Parts: sequence; C-alpha cells; structure tokens
Amino acid sequence: MTHPAPQDNDQTGTSPAVPSVPATAAVPASPATKDTAAKDTKKKDAKKKAKASAEKTKVTKSMAGSTWAALIIGALLLILLLVFIMQNQQLIELNLFFWTFEFPAGIGYLFSAITGALIMALVGGMRMLELRRQVKKKK
Repeated sequence: MTHPAPQDNDQTGTSPAVPSVPATAAVPASPATKDTAAKDTKKKDAKKKAKASAEKTKVTKSMAGSTWAALIIGALLLILLLVFIMQNQQLIELNLFFWTFEFPAGIGYLFSAITGALIMALVGGMRMLELRRQVKKKK
C-alpha cells in the first residue's frame, strides 16, 4: 500500500516560494471607485486652471485707486482740522518781526501746519532734483 505524496499546502512550516501579491492588487477596482478618482482629478485640474487664470487677471494697483484713497483720507483729516479750529476760537496775538497779528488760535495752528508742509515739500523737491542730476550724470 502506498501513501499519497505530501502536497504543497501542508502545514509543516515549509511552503513553496510564492511571490507575495498585495491583496488590493488582486481585487479589481469597482466602476464607482474609478468615477470618483476621475472626478477628483477633474476637480484638481479645474482648481489649478482657476488659480492660474486668477493670477493672470489679477488687478494691479492703479494711480486712480491710490489717489481716491488719498482723497478720502485727506477729507477725513480736513474734517478733524475743522473741528479743531472751531474748538479753538480764543484770540491770540502773533508777533512776527515788526508785524503784530491777532486771530483765533485754530487759524494760527493751521497757518503753522501749512508753513511746515510747504517747507517739507521744498526739501523733498530739492532731493528729487538732486537724484535726477545724479541719474543724468551716470547716463
């Protein structure tokens, strides 16, 4: 009587060398999974395109916009200045060389601020002229 030969799947601890294959590779992807992946890819592509087009159509800072903002700020400062002048109506005396002036304190402060702004503008203008001369010399 002959005994049957042991088969490859015996539990003795010796198994034949079979390459391991991940379980997910053996299971085919369902059509729903493929559709979801395709939709995700399309969404990502659409987002990239939208971002690229937004960068192309990005509005740059304009002179008109800056001027508009400066006018709004100037109008607000003017309102504050008018309130300050209206609250400082007491008369003061100003002596300049041999002249004597008498006017409300708020107006005096306004004249002082205007004089300071003009001096600042003159100094800035001189600096711009100096820089232009330096640029022309280098050319």
